[in-house]
Amino acid sequence: MIRSFLVGILFLTLCACTQQKEQTQEELAGRAAKEYYDRLLANDYEAFIGGKADADSLPQYYRVQLLVAVKQYKQQLEQTHKGVANVTLSNVRYDDTQQLMHAFLLLHFKDSVKEEVIVPMVQRNGTWKMR
Repeated sequence: MIRSFLVGILFLTLCACTQQKEQTQEELAGRAAKEYYDRLLANDYEAFIGGKADADSLPQYYRVQLLVAVKQYKQQLEQTHKGVANVTLSNVRYDDTQQLMHAFLLLHFKDSVKEEVIVPMVQRNGTWKMR
């Protein structure tokens, strides 16, 4: 009885330890890139633009132009491939030369075509942002 109790405690401890595994910087950068593109798919253009590293310092006139460009990009995807069904993260690589992460995202279009986009990511104040 005590032995099975101790084995149970050991099992729960091991499970808890594996669930609390810290994420690598590559995982964090990749998840952030995917989240920004998910925001784009959800037509949350402001959140997508907010994922840019310099979003807080963009002049208002440039921010408006960027918003128009992002909307046009999304419309182009809709017209060309009937839209994007979902986005998946395929890989993340650190670039020593440029001191940034490259997140490789697969855009799965509704017409069965897949396209890989590379999203350069930089860390700003502990958060991964698109460069």
